[in-house]
Amino acid sequence: MVGQTLDGRYKIIRKIGEGGFGITFLAEDIKRPGNPKCVVKQFQPMRTDPLTLQVGKILFDREAKNLEELGNHDQIPRLLAHFEENQQFYLVQEFIEGHDLTKEVYPGKKLSEAEIIQLLTDILEVVAFIHKQDRIHRDLKPSNIMRRKSDGKIVLIDFGAVKQVAGVEGNQHGYTAVTRHIGTPGYMPSEQTQGNPRFCSDIYAVGMIAIQGLTGLRRHHITSDAKTEEINWQGHVKVNSKLANVINKMVRYDFRQRYQSGEEALQAVKGLMPTSPAISTSLQWKLLLGVVFATALISAGIIFYILNYISKNSVTDYLVHKNDKYGIQIKYPEKGWRRQDKTDFRGEVANFFPTNKTKLSSCPTNVFINVNDFQEGKIFSLDEYKNFALKKIRNINPNTKITDSSTSKTTLSNFRAYKLVYTRQDGGCSLQVMEIGTVRGGKAYFIIYTAEEKQYSEFLPTVKKMINSFQIVESN
Repeated sequence: MVGQTLDGRYKIIRKIGEGGFGITFLAEDIKRPGNPKCVVKQFQPMRTDPLTLQVGKILFDREAKNLEELGNHDQIPRLLAHFEENQQFYLVQEFIEGHDLTKEVYPGKKLSEAEIIQLLTDILEVVAFIHKQDRIHRDLKPSNIMRRKSDGKIVLIDFGAVKQVAGVEGNQHGYTAVTRHIGTPGYMPSEQTQGNPRFCSDIYAVGMIAIQGLTGLRRHHITSDAKTEEINWQGHVKVNSKLANVINKMVRYDFRQRYQSGEEALQAVKGLMPTSPAISTSLQWKLLLGVVFATALISAGIIFYILNYISKNSVTDYLVHKNDKYGIQIKYPEKGWRRQDKTDFRGEVANFFPTNKTKLSSCPTNVFINVNDFQEGKIFSLDEYKNFALKKIRNINPNTKITDSSTSKTTLSNFRAYKLVYTRQDGGCSLQVMEIGTVRGGKAYFIIYTAEEKQYSEFLPTVKKMINSFQIVESN
């Protein structure tokens, strides 16, 4: 495979991993400026008969869609492409420069309680997001958890569900089934080995990583009680009872006794973090006097100068994104936002999202630009396309509540446009959505802004500036 080019653009550099479900390669995208590196994952079904390939493709497309949605999180690699070639399935994902946790959690090394609490917090913050999107990782282990070089943050890679593609097998009756368990022994609880993974299955895996880090044991040296099936580990290391209780609940044999989601486990771990020590009364008085004295020295002119300086230096700069293929351009913030170019059957051209949204909410926040060709021979007026968009929204989610539907004063690229504002549920997220679109030259151009209801207004001023800057450069 080394030296080969897949899908006409991904040139394989070297193999970086291999497992029971496929092979992972480091590649470069020869069609992008600078030939940036990316990761190519190859999945080969056990059989290549038409039925197995057909079902494999359905599973592959479904899981690729899930990965694309999860990739909106800053600590999950973005999905760049997915395709089928020579009866094999390929995923192309963002390359994460850094090291995996096998460099931090390994036999013979014991981490401190403080290090374990911080590590659990870092991992569970991302796991909580995954679970809120109604997804399960299924294969959490040190080698699938990266420490990103640029900022030291945890990044979760190699989601297990997509590996179903390699485990699909047809039989004589024409049925197909996943014939291999997804997960890794030592991190996979009993219900997952039986083919019934749950959110708390991921919690079990994270707990086992914590036990490895505290004890310095190899995973197959961590045993369980013959009668209760509970993990025996506290005899190997002295640990604070509160931390031990949290970890024990994470790795209970009975899944019903574990934390049931990433968020629940995260809150329990955060409860272990030390609080700031109380400040002595004398120190409080000294601090108070210091504040009073400092306040007296600051004149109104100095305050005005500082505020004016901050105001001048907090102006957001905007970058121009131009797509000649679709004849559009838009401005987006240079700092705090990231662009993801897209091309798919739904007409999505680009996706913009705030890079710090994980600190604000685990629910999706993004701005999509879509360009859709009309069906051959069919021409839509603006009002007809608005009704078409309304029907599509309600078909996807009948419980959608439309709060605004107008075409009177709305414009997009100085053309008359429609605006739809509605709310919908997505897993555990209550989302508010705004869609603004126009019809030009046999195409529909529309922008969709999605955010959690309580944060919708926070990003709205920036989104409005982006929408107002949108231009249809050429009309085909």
